Amino acid sequence: MPPPLRTFAIIAVLSLSFAARAAAHDIDPAELVTTPAVSQARRIILARQRRDPSRLFAVAPDAAPAEPPPPAPPQSQAFTPFADKLKLRWDDQFLYIDSSGLPDHRMMVGITAWQQQVPLPQPYTGDNAWRVPLHPVPAANPLSAKTHFFRGAIAIAANGVPIFNPIKNDGRTDTFLAGELDEFGGHAGRADDYHYHTAPVHLQALVGKGQPIAYALDGYPIYGLAEPDGSPVGNLDAFNGHADAAGNYHYHASKTYPYLNGGFHGEVVERGGQVDPQPHASPVRPDTRPLRGAKVTGFVSPKPGSYSLTYDVRGEKRSINYSIEPDGTCRFEFIDARSNARTETYRRRD
Repeated sequence: MPPPLRTFAIIAVLSLSFAARAAAHDIDPAELVTTPAVSQARRIILARQRRDPSRLFAVAPDAAPAEPPPPAPPQSQAFTPFADKLKLRWDDQFLYIDSSGLPDHRMMVGITAWQQQVPLPQPYTGDNAWRVPLHPVPAANPLSAKTHFFRGAIAIAANGVPIFNPIKNDGRTDTFLAGELDEFGGHAGRADDYHYHTAPVHLQALVGKGQPIAYALDGYPIYGLAEPDGSPVGNLDAFNGHADAAGNYHYHASKTYPYLNGGFHGEVVERGGQVDPQPHASPVRPDTRPLRGAKVTGFVSPKPGSYSLTYDVRGEKRSINYSIEPDGTCRFEFIDARSNARTETYRRRD
């Protein structure tokens, strides 16, 4: 700001205060002694206030009004039933989904091949949020999930839970057939991050008829076991997808492999064996080893931030109680068949 304008601005601010105090009859007589310039500014402002008080706070005529936010994209509709758990935002290219990665349903129950991991909320927020392309583009060279993407997610469910390749990171094991998944098709990974490996068809009743249950990370929707109009699913390509009568491509869930999108019809970037970019999980402890003979039998959350997982090892009943403290500390209590307890405490690694 040029010096004359800066001086006038300071005088104007002081004079506004003077005017307000004058109206309230709260002026020290000593303050009346001032410079001629300040006195003149006060006289001008007080005169204008008497004529039109609103002019003191008028907006400059050339001030541009704030642009309204863009309307919600149609892709957001599938996620709105979970608005109390998710935060949605968008621009002209992507829909962004902030999520903890934890569903409302119980987790882990039914797993018979368990690596002793447990579900913990993940910081999928801000720059680490999930994103869905709003304008998917067919790929010139579509990539199959049979030979690619053995790490990370390939889709995001409508409840904000990531969906990984049904084939685990060894490149050959079907996680469903191996007994690694719970009754909803999910489990906790090495970072104690819960995710699905099959299509979450149970979400259809929550999102409603005709809505996708998930979106692949190339931007194309994943519908359930029926077409959006309720009719039986027609012929599908190698990626479990096809185009409708209007030419709109989409994927479907299935009860057998590939269970959901078997690759990407649309453009994605693969880096390090996964779709890039995508959010990362944040572990609190070292990953654990598989426990042979274990079967997860129960999982409850007695209060927010507190969980209890029970399991059976060849007839022995064991449990893990764990909680997340307000400061981010995670406390684990491991209880064996004889009720002996062992505790471990961790802080999330950034």
